[in-house]
Amino acid sequence: MRRILLVDSDLTSCNAISRTLSALGYGVDVAYDGDGARILSRQGDYAIGLIGQNLTDTDGVKLFTELRDRQARMLGVLMSKPANLYTVASAIGAGMSKVLTKPVDFNEVLPLLEGESAASAAVHSNGHGNSRPRYDEELIAELPAQAIEEEMADRDLIAVIRSVDYPFAGKDRLEYFDRDTLVRVVHLIRRWCRNRLQRVVW
Repeated sequence: MRRILLVDSDLTSCNAISRTLSALGYGVDVAYDGDGARILSRQGDYAIGLIGQNLTDTDGVKLFTELRDRQARMLGVLMSKPANLYTVASAIGAGMSKVLTKPVDFNEVLPLLEGESAASAAVHSNGHGNSRPRYDEELIAELPAQAIEEEMADRDLIAVIRSVDYPFAGKDRLEYFDRDTLVRVVHLIRRWCRNRLQRVVW
């Protein structure tokens, strides 16, 4: 049976999700903040982490990144209200499998719990840095300029650059580039994606 780590500072939502999952026969450990989740992650292994975005002491995507250092094979599902474009981009860039809008639709969660996301599991099981999930062109085209310049981590900028077939010769050396260069390249890629999508529409 796949064990689940549920983390959410919204007690009402957290308890409702926990009761539903338990009724379905899944083992669930509950934490109401990042500190509680870190303690639980040191005590056992988890197949899936259901993590709220706005925790009282940390950000859900940041917490998942921390937990994955210890739980290398754990799939991540971010629960957000609302799930805006930047939230989705950040979660995907961090390696999470899904972003769900609250209240959670269990029809979207159950396939993960039942092992129907084999492709995602294979990505998370691979420890290589180049196995990060891909950004698609539509998502990149809609990235806000402020998010690119101020909010996205360098590793997320690198993930964007490597996710598309943009003609850039330095893709194998991106880790050595300074942040300003990465930001400029991502802006170019965003414009390139927008132009491609406009051609598809017309």
